[in-house]
Order: sequence, then C-alpha cells, then structure tokens
Amino acid sequence: MIFGNIVWGIILTVWVTVVTLFISRIVEKRTNKYVSRKIIHMLGGGVVATLAPFVFSTPLIIIIMSYLLTIVLLVSRLGRKGFYWFQEKGNYGEIFFTLSFGTLPLVLWIQNHQYWNMRPEIWVAIVPLMYMSFGDGVTGILRNYIYKKRVKGLWGTVGMLIVSSVIGYIYLGLLGILSAIIATFAEILPKIDDNITIPLFSALVLWLFLH
Repeated sequence: MIFGNIVWGIILTVWVTVVTLFISRIVEKRTNKYVSRKIIHMLGGGVVATLAPFVFSTPLIIIIMSYLLTIVLLVSRLGRKGFYWFQEKGNYGEIFFTLSFGTLPLVLWIQNHQYWNMRPEIWVAIVPLMYMSFGDGVTGILRNYIYKKRVKGLWGTVGMLIVSSVIGYIYLGLLGILSAIIATFAEILPKIDDNITIPLFSALVLWLFLH
C-alpha cells in the first residue's frame, strides 16, 4: 500500500510538472496567461483531485506535493521572469491554489485520521478542490472568450454553477448541488482570491451538513 502511494505520487508529480512546464506554455503561446492558468487548474489540480481518492490510501502525498509546489512557485517569483507564461506580477492566485490544495486535506486529516477511508467524509476535501479546479477553470475560459477581458460576468458564473453542480451531484447528490451553489457565490466575492473562498466555503458547508 505504501509502495502504491509512492508510485502514484511520482506519476502525478511528473504529470503536474508536464502540465505546468510544457502544456500550459504551449497554451499561453496560442492564447494568453489567463487561459494558461486555467489549464493548469484543470489538467493539473483537477486530475489529481479526481484520481486521489482512488489511488491514495492517505492524503499525505497530496499534502506534501502541494506544499512543495507552493515553495517552488514562491521561489520562482524571486527570479526575473519566473514561470512567466502563467505567473503575473501582483497576482498570487497560483500560490493560493496550491496552498488550498494541501491545507484542506491537512485540516481534515488532523481532525480525523480515518477520514480518507470514510465515505462520504473524503468528499468534504476532494469535491471543493474539484470546484476550484474544474469549476473555476471553465469559468475563467468562458469569460476570456466571451468578454475578452477579466470580468466577473454572468456567463462565467453560469458555467461555474453548471460544472460544479454536476460534480457535486455525482459525488454527494443534493448536498453536492448545495455546496456547488455556495462555491459559485464564493467565486464572485470581491477582494478575496477565489482559490481561497471556493474551497473554504464549500468545504465548510459540506462539513457542517455531514456532522
């Protein structure tokens, strides 16, 4: 079991590296930084979140991967260019993304070491991460192509609600839809980065209802 965790940890680390260093770079050349960031959300974070409950027996690998990636992203900003094809001056969204990705499973793991093997407890951590990855990813891409600028427009919000509701319903039924609605409202909140608000508020709703 430990060996399997390590093997999958390596596989997913390599995959996220390929997405971050190569695939997103190609996307940026053909589109822009904003779309590149959202591709990382979906192909990087989204794939990991989707597979994690089925390939890991503990959230420890996800926690370590997320915090190490956070450090790498912070250090890269010390350089002149950093990961210029998706990092932007004054926008630390990718830092908040990786922090949330590691912190949500960590908090639940500290609270209950057995939660990873309990259904539906595991989805309190995983489903909000999927909202942040897929829901917000689709939202950003829709807004980019419909409005041609970064704006909290209606169609992006509709896209977020639809994608998140489908995800929520698949894993948690009507409770999942409720949490998806909360995640959608959290995404449009001003001043606070949505990579914090989406997982935080939707996970809180799920935790309260399941407890």
